[in-house]
Amino acid sequence: MTKVRLFKYLTPQEVDWMLVKWKKKNISESTVIIKEGTTGDEMFIIDSGRVEVYLTRGDVVLLLSELQEASFFGEMALLTDKPRSATVKAQTDCRLLILKKQDFMNIVSENAKVAAKFLLAMGEDLCNRILATNANLENYFLINQAIVDNESFRNLYILTHKAPSSRG
Repeated sequence: MTKVRLFKYLTPQEVDWMLVKWKKKNISESTVIIKEGTTGDEMFIIDSGRVEVYLTRGDVVLLLSELQEASFFGEMALLTDKPRSATVKAQTDCRLLILKKQDFMNIVSENAKVAAKFLLAMGEDLCNRILATNANLENYFLINQAIVDNESFRNLYILTHKAPSSRG
């Protein structure tokens, strides 16, 4: 558990105390752990295995991330009652640690210092995810702008995205 970024500010004793609140669960490969748009009240740490995080828009699947051992997901459920923002599916058999929102609230009330360290690490990780998303959006914007501004790119895009002809 020393590799889990959520625990980076905690002492080994604090990690041990906190881990008592987490439940272990084995998940089979290809199992959907979180479905985008549903509500949830737990977050997860990957003890072993790999998952993929993605969005589905119609027939398009947008892979956001692949996570492995010591990574975490679903943390927004501890902080808000908003629907899940993405789908998470097991790529391999996984062993997960699960923290329910009520157990997290018990941690907050029992040991505010540990909770603050945990939330600081979580906040840093969320900030890093936002920075990475911003960089991806900037690249996407620049590519789209190049297509719009450059006639050769625009014509190439139109040619490659033209609907197939109904004539055989």
